Amino acid sequence: MDGRIDRCDRCEREMEIETGEAFLILAALLLSFDLGLLILASKRDGGLIRVDKRSLETAFLASSLACVLIIAAYFRLTMAFVNDAFWLAEVYTYSSSSLAIQYKIGDPWIGSSGSMLFITFIFSIGYFVYRIRAFGRESELSIATIRIMDLFLISLLLITLMKSPFELLPLRPPDGAGLNPLLQTLWVLVHPPVVFLGYAFVFHECAFMLARMGTGRGDNESKGGSERGRERYLSRIILYAAWLFLALGIALGGWWSYEVLGWGGYWAWDPVETASLLPWLALTAYFHLPRSEASRDLMREFTLIVAFFMVIFATALTRGGLLESVHTFGESPVGPALLIFASGVILYFVHLALRTGKPLYSPEVDLSSLNSISHLLAFWSLIFLLIICFMGDLAPIIGGAMGGAAMSIPPEFYNHWCYPFTLLFVAALLGCSLSSGGMRVSVKGYTVLILVIGAIGAVSALFRLPTPNWMANFGLPLLLAAGFAIAYQLASTIRRLSMRHSPSLHLRSCGRALLHIAIIIILIGVFLSSTMEKESGEIVAKPSSTIDALGAKIVVDEPTIYRGRGHIYSNAMRFLAPEYSVMAMNATILDGEAAYNGRLVMYYYTNYGILSRPLIISTLQGDLYVFIQYTDSSYNSLFYALMGEEYQPEDFIIKVKRVPLIWLVWLGVILMTISMAILIWDEVRERSNARLSGPGEIRGYGCISGG
Repeated sequence: MDGRIDRCDRCEREMEIETGEAFLILAALLLSFDLGLLILASKRDGGLIRVDKRSLETAFLASSLACVLIIAAYFRLTMAFVNDAFWLAEVYTYSSSSLAIQYKIGDPWIGSSGSMLFITFIFSIGYFVYRIRAFGRESELSIATIRIMDLFLISLLLITLMKSPFELLPLRPPDGAGLNPLLQTLWVLVHPPVVFLGYAFVFHECAFMLARMGTGRGDNESKGGSERGRERYLSRIILYAAWLFLALGIALGGWWSYEVLGWGGYWAWDPVETASLLPWLALTAYFHLPRSEASRDLMREFTLIVAFFMVIFATALTRGGLLESVHTFGESPVGPALLIFASGVILYFVHLALRTGKPLYSPEVDLSSLNSISHLLAFWSLIFLLIICFMGDLAPIIGGAMGGAAMSIPPEFYNHWCYPFTLLFVAALLGCSLSSGGMRVSVKGYTVLILVIGAIGAVSALFRLPTPNWMANFGLPLLLAAGFAIAYQLASTIRRLSMRHSPSLHLRSCGRALLHIAIIIILIGVFLSSTMEKESGEIVAKPSSTIDALGAKIVVDEPTIYRGRGHIYSNAMRFLAPEYSVMAMNATILDGEAAYNGRLVMYYYTNYGILSRPLIISTLQGDLYVFIQYTDSSYNSLFYALMGEEYQPEDFIIKVKRVPLIWLVWLGVILMTISMAILIWDEVRERSNARLSGPGEIRGYGCISGG
């Protein structure tokens, strides 16, 4: 009887895996069918594109069903986590029966295979919305866009299936291995979805760009038709949203590592951290290209394809394990497959670029215009920052592929090589603000100002004021000058906005000025917090004692030991065990005349080892960052607590850091979010006003009709 039950249970599990994969396979087939119909349905007749209406309706139904299947597969995986389906490798690896429900719901985007399905799921939703939006008013441009999106989505589905999130384990374990404790935080429910949304928006804009190149409908023609105007408006919204989500993803990851992981820093130049910066740099460079209606070159399109590749590169590093990193999931065929996908897209871009006959880059620089020179400096400083960060990630991959020893690029490489181009970018922002906002400084006056600021910076670096680091001292005067100039520009813009003179133009200028101020504030926060940080080193402390560190007194109580909690399947011991034990103690921190109360906590996880959560005291002067580490005594205390026994530790280690003015970084992130929200809102408002005022003069593409 038990054998028959086991066989039935096995059959049910096989049906589960086959059902999830079947949804994805069928979706790929339907999208291939949709792509074929769109290719066959379009016919060129005398220079005009004519399409078969019935074929378009069938294609729409096929694509809609494919999107429904992808969504169903994603929710099927989610329910597998919620229902503790530990016979699935993904569920076993990243969950347990005692895991909180919010993490089970977020597990599909936390795990390796599930996160690829999540990216596909997000992209399919945007794709479906676009199909609905374009249905019934298809044009040559929209059909070309849909074809490219079909190819993108089919590729993502095939890559997801290469390491299926529905892979079945040979035996059903009694419980899961448990979620990594570093991921058991609120930020894991926010950070990955935000990053993946940014990636999906980049994919969509890349599809639009390739379609415009393929049909010859460039940005320079977008004013001449309501359909092209809609596409241009949609592209701006998507680009703004992509930039915002990528920036927020980087910022949330920094806060996560600072507040939760106990590293005491928000940025460590980890390979995946650095890779996440690459598409953001590419999009930021894109926004600093001049908007020439003539579109004499392909640099805007090239910058977008670079952003697309950098998204794929960052995903391949994380999901494919091309490099060792705290963020990666180990070796996987997904990484090489993603790079092959990106290579195919790049080759198609090269084909389209050669067909247009336009040069890659043909800048129009007015050497008498400070604004023109500043935009050129901003663009190329960002491009060189991107190249440095990319080479820092690529060099270890090339070394490993050639059979060399494992290597890592030290943070000093990035700090030293990125520094001059960061200052060049700040100088460009200063030039942009001085050339507008009522100041109208000449190129000669700007050059003199830069020389004076450089001299002040050199004196500050020589006398090591206000920080111990010469690079920070040299750059701070430039940052402060740029901040004051941009603030003056913002104040002038707000004044003109209040006069109701060209409100849309001034609102947009206000958003951009606020965005530039946010970047300056972040850089000032980075320069000061990273160079003036102080660390106490390891202090061995005993229960119910007082520790003096960096001018603060820390009074700790007797630790409280919490015996084994939760339950997981132990990988090492091959039996069910408690998930973790806890050592916690109350702490009173006396810093000058102020007193703060908090709690120091350290965990021992059966499958993951020791983890401590820092205690952070935030003030206007900066953060006091306190965390504990284990000694032999505290390690044994936590280990035996897992076994149900309680021993008080004799000692433990406390480390203290002072991180001055770190709040400037988080303030800059908030202002950056607000500024981009202003720009997006202004685009939406302007589009709504355009609809109310009527289409005006429209120049169509040609005849699009049913056959």
